[in-house]
Amino acid sequence: MTEAIEEVQETSKQATPDRTTDFPTLMQQLDAGVIANVLGLALSNVALAVANSNKKGTITLKLDIKPNSTTDNSIVDVISSIKVTEPKVNHGSKVEDFQYGSVAFVGYGGKLSYDRPKLDVNHQRQLDIPAGINQLKVGNY
Repeated sequence: MTEAIEEVQETSKQATPDRTTDFPTLMQQLDAGVIANVLGLALSNVALAVANSNKKGTITLKLDIKPNSTTDNSIVDVISSIKVTEPKVNHGSKVEDFQYGSVAFVGYGGKLSYDRPKLDVNHQRQLDIPAGINQLKVGNY
């Protein structure tokens, strides 16, 4: 009995598309990887400053997601705000703020990606229409 249940669960997993956003890949794609590079450099700088000063440092990443289009609800703006606080050896700290904006697509189940997904947010298949084509005609209608 449990084997049958496990088989049904495995089949349903295969039929259901993955709706989890691939965060590392998305960070590499947004703004051509600038966000990932800035975060990597910030981690190194703050780690060095913490090791030298024996004080706490912070890196804050804030992602604001807002609608981009009034006609296509699957296009969103992703605003990345990064705040870096590096402690200084004697006293005080150095604070830097960065902000980047990029466009992303919302796919089935809310999966966020840089490339337009094959299935949209409503689980409808997207048509790949070449540039310059403004209408589709089926048959002799």
